[in-house]
Amino acid sequence: MRKFFVAAAGMLLAVGLSTAAQADLAPLEIAGATTVDADGVIGLVETMPNLVILDNRKEADYAAGHIEGAVRLIDTDINSEADLAAHVAAKDTPVLFYCNGLSCGRAAAAVIKAVDFGYGNVHYYALGMEEWRDKGLPLVTQ
Repeated sequence: MRKFFVAAAGMLLAVGLSTAAQADLAPLEIAGATTVDADGVIGLVETMPNLVILDNRKEADYAAGHIEGAVRLIDTDINSEADLAAHVAAKDTPVLFYCNGLSCGRAAAAVIKAVDFGYGNVHYYALGMEEWRDKGLPLVTQ
């Protein structure tokens, strides 16, 4: 009987740790933004010539490879509406945010700020560079 309780406690601990790890992930959906996958990003690029693509990663990540046309604006540099307006002047301009994926969370933070500032055509590439690389899609390097 003791072995049963030890095994049960071990299973509960494992489930608890798994849940805690998942809690650190960025959300897949953010109210006020449209979540897209890699195919959705390609569709936006093909259909929206005025799309602003913002890479919310650190300089080294951006230099190692980014989506063509992306401008680097790390989430921690968006401290006011003016910081975002320097790259996306009109609040109805389509804008896409991405980072390294759900374990990164920088794009999620930037998207939340953009929505809070009143931007209304916000796209969120939640899976980011993790999915982009897994699919073997092209990257621009510096």
